[in-house]
Order: sequence, then structure tokens, then C-alpha cells
Amino acid sequence: MKNLVSVFLLLATFSVSVSGQRQQRESRTALASRMAVPTGIGQLETPPGLFDAGVDELGRSYLLNGQPAVNSKLILTASNGFFDNGACVAKGQSSLPKVGDDDLIQPNFAYLGDWKKADSPLRWHVWLPEPGRVYVKVNMNVAQPAAGSKIKVQLASETRTVSTVASSPDVGQPWELVFECSKPGQHTLSLTALSVNSPKSGVGELHTIDIYGPAIQEAQLLRARWRPAAVHAGYSCSSIKQSRMWVMTTRSVCEFSSYSPITTPFGYYGTSFDADRRSNGSFNFSMWAASAKGKVPPLEQMPHLLAAGSPEAEFSGFGHEGSGVKLRGWTPMPDRPEVCVQALRVESDEKYDTYFSHFWDHPTRQWKLYAVGRKWNGGKTMLHLHPGSFCEVPGPPHVERTGDRVREVVRHGWHLGDDQQWHAMDTFDCKSSGVFNKVWHTTSDGEFSMMTGGMRYYKFEKPPVATVASDLPEFLLPKASRQLYNFPAEAADIAASQIGGTTAVINLKMARAGTNAKADVYYGETDCLTFAKRTLHSTERNSEVSQTMQDAERTWTTGIHISNLRNGDNKLVLKNLKPNTTYYYRILVTNDEGRIWTFTTLSFHTTK
Repeated sequence: MKNLVSVFLLLATFSVSVSGQRQQRESRTALASRMAVPTGIGQLETPPGLFDAGVDELGRSYLLNGQPAVNSKLILTASNGFFDNGACVAKGQSSLPKVGDDDLIQPNFAYLGDWKKADSPLRWHVWLPEPGRVYVKVNMNVAQPAAGSKIKVQLASETRTVSTVASSPDVGQPWELVFECSKPGQHTLSLTALSVNSPKSGVGELHTIDIYGPAIQEAQLLRARWRPAAVHAGYSCSSIKQSRMWVMTTRSVCEFSSYSPITTPFGYYGTSFDADRRSNGSFNFSMWAASAKGKVPPLEQMPHLLAAGSPEAEFSGFGHEGSGVKLRGWTPMPDRPEVCVQALRVESDEKYDTYFSHFWDHPTRQWKLYAVGRKWNGGKTMLHLHPGSFCEVPGPPHVERTGDRVREVVRHGWHLGDDQQWHAMDTFDCKSSGVFNKVWHTTSDGEFSMMTGGMRYYKFEKPPVATVASDLPEFLLPKASRQLYNFPAEAADIAASQIGGTTAVINLKMARAGTNAKADVYYGETDCLTFAKRTLHSTERNSEVSQTMQDAERTWTTGIHISNLRNGDNKLVLKNLKPNTTYYYRILVTNDEGRIWTFTTLSFHTTK
């Protein structure tokens, strides 16, 4: 009895909470028979290296990227683990070695602090070639207000629950736990806060974790990039050489958030998926004007938005990694579908390619307009829309690291041929060299699957041609396909008449004004396309392109409002014009279905 008391006095800096007398006896036995921590710095001076690890569920050989234990010891640090957004924050600069992994993470963090989020595990992955006992010593500083927080520690299907106590001024808080790993292979050591006693400081500062013991003798710490490298691919149809319209379905098959838009000649068009595998309900329809340090294009060459499928939509822009235009202020898919269905077509003239984007509204089972945008083509018209895509995960390494989790997105696609029939895309256009934790393959259902992240690395293999069912889904049947040409409103004719020296009459003749329709007629001495004076979004405020687009000579500043736009003629008088001056004008119509600019700018010249 005295021996047991002595042991628990030595371990007074922690307490382990397990249920049942049998678990308590096993825990006491494991603690009493613990071994001293081996000397040295474990694997920290050994760069990661790939090794063959087995075959996955689909029969594909894979590798792992590991750092071998030294002296039967691995050291887990604030830089070689993973955690979800908001779980903690990596801080400080460590004096411990960090060798050969700058492509996986930078810098060399000293500790994980601000650990305030409950039920969000911190994770490290290890490879155990042999079963056996593993000792875990967690070195952590705990301030007095944080003492009493509960932390769950898991390894190899075994769980320990630890109650923190305050650290002394000079000594950190070591937790020494023992786990029995009955199976060899890949395992995850995770620490999860169950309760946080100090919302201000969090659970405490986690510095390092020493793992050692018989099972660690030939073990390796597994490594991957802090966030998955983006995976890219293209999609095509072997029976179609040229198409100016496509439809694609996208769904996420992982329980983690990801961003996977369709890439287009103008930028991006797609949605993000949340952890429940459902779309977040929004689209990113981004038309790029310039890179972050690019020159401001001439006004005529600026991409611009022409229409939106909701009166709530704001013709806005962006200005972070680049600059351009996009819609804001509207959630087009409040049902957050599991399968996002979107369409894009292009029409071209001698100056611009005009892109029409739609999405399939699952509740109403019909196509709805999302946006229409126009991009300068310089006389090189778009003959073929070749869709691509990528999947990426945000997050700088000090606040989010989910590179250990596999993101997988799968798609179907169809091209509209010259025969006005839909042809299924069957070719996955992807290539790679080397070995990465990325995978491209086609499923038995004819879907294109792209995966990135996770701890497994694969040699690239070109996916086979997809076998796609010949039956068309509902959204491609003739009745539905006709909806891909619908707009919120339609003008029959627009003309200026009774032009004098200081006045002119504009007649907007509407073929279909729509419900609760209104209009804004913008005019001035410069053709400002579809750029009207507005408030810049936060990301635009540091963008030279976005700021320049608010200059008077690049933005419509004068307009007349028509509050009750009706079918047929709608006349208004422009006054106080300058004699002998060319005026340009453009009209924005808004109704319950959406917003649409007239597609061309018209002009007239006042008399002397």
C-alpha cells in the first residue's frame, strides 16, 4: 500500500479518471511499471521519408511519409501535428531541431496555446510496425485559472481522461500515461478538451509530447503538409470536340469542409461544402480583372456583371489575392443541397465573351439564373468551354491544420453538342509526376473523383475512361434545358428621341418587365459599362483596381429611377444636358426574379 501511495505522490501533477474497478487496476499497474523517458531528441533531426505501407480499400498501393524513432522515442511538437480551425493557436519559436520538412510546415512553433475549443482534437499520427506498450508523457504548462479542465487522450482505441492541475513557476506539467497497442499499423494519438475552465486562457500551453516504449522502437512519426495541396483536374467528352455549354454536378464525400469550384476562362464558378457534406448555399462567381499586383485594365477591358438571379444580389467585387467582380448579398441555395448542379454557357462577339451561369434549384426542380458576366476577349472568341476544377482547404498553419484529413469531391459532367444533344463527359484530364497525397480516379458510377490530403501517398496513375449511364437526369431533359436561356426581364427596344441641346427622351419598351419591376437609367459622357457608384467591400479597399473603378470617369454617377416599370413603352426625359455632346446610357432593370442590365451601351448626341 505504501508503494502505491508513493507512486501517486510522485504523480501528483495529474489525475487519471477511468470507470470501473478493472480499468482502475489496469491503469495503476501500467503506471507502476512505467519506464524512464529515453534520452535524446527522438526523430527531430531526421528528415521525413516515404516508405511502402500497404494496399488501400480499392486495391491501390500507397506509401507513408515518416520520421523514424531514435532511441525508441518520438517527440510530438507544436509543428508536427494537426488540428481544426479554432481548436488552438500555434505560437512562439522553438529551439528544438526541425529538419527537412519546410515544404510541410513553417515556421518551427514552440507551443500550442489558446486551446479553448472543446471536442476538437489535436492529432498526431504514428506508424507502429509491431504491437506493444506505448508510454505517453505530455509536457504542458497550466495556469491556475485553467486548472481542473478535462482532457481526453486516445491512442489505439484506448482512452484516458486527465484533469489538469496548475503548474509550478519553474516546472511544466508532465502527464505520463500508458497504452497497450494490440495491432500494428497506423495509429492516431489525439488530445481533446472535454471541458475548459478558463475561457480566456484556455486549457493551457501544450509544448511537447514524448512517446516511447517497446512499440516505439521501430516506429515512425507520420507527416503530411499542414493543409492539403490543392488537387486540379479537367473534364472532357471523347465524342465532342467543341461545345459552348456544360452542366456539372458536384458533391463532397468527406466529413470536412472544402472549397471546390469549377474553373472557367474568366475565373471560378462553384460552391463550398461544409462538414455535413452539404453546400454552404452560396456560389463564388469570380471574374478576375488583374492579379494582386497587376495593372489596372482599361475600362473597356474590365470584366463586368450583366445580370443576377435575385433582386437581393449586389453587383460587387473582390480585391484580396487578385481583383475582379462578383455577386454578393444573396444565398441562392438556402436548402444547402448535397449535390450542387450548375450550368455555364458562352456567347461571343468581336470584343467580349458573355457567360451565362445557372443552377438547378432542387426544391422547385427547375433551373434558375445565378449570374451573367462579360469578359474581354480581344477578338479571340471562345469556341470551347473546357471545364476544370480544384479542391483546396484554407487556413494558415498557426490556426488551422487539416492536411491529415482526406477531402474528396466527385463530379458528373455533360457537354451540349452541335446536335443540341447532351453528351456525357467521360475523360478525366489530370496529370502528375512524383508521389503525393492526392488521388484521381473514376468510380463505378461514372463519376470523377478527386482527393487531396490524408496521410497516404500515391504514385500517379491515369484514370480510365468513365462509363456513364445513357439515361439523362431530370435537369437535362428538354423541358428543363429550355430554362437555361431564361432571364429576369426582356426589353423589346430602347431608343433616344426628341434630342435637343439640353434634353432627350429615352423610351424603354419592355417585352417582359416582370413582377414589381423598376429601372434605373444611368447616363454620362463616358461609357461606364455596368459600373455604378457603390460602397466597396472590405477585401476591395486595398485593391488599386477596385478603388480605380470608383473614379468618376469609370463609374456611372448620374441616373434616373423608374419606380413602376411596365410592359410596353416607358418614357423619361433627361434634362440639363450639355449641347453638342455625346451621351452614353445604360439601364438596370430589377424585379422579383432578379436584376439585369441592358447588354449594350447606347448613345445619342445633343444638338448645338
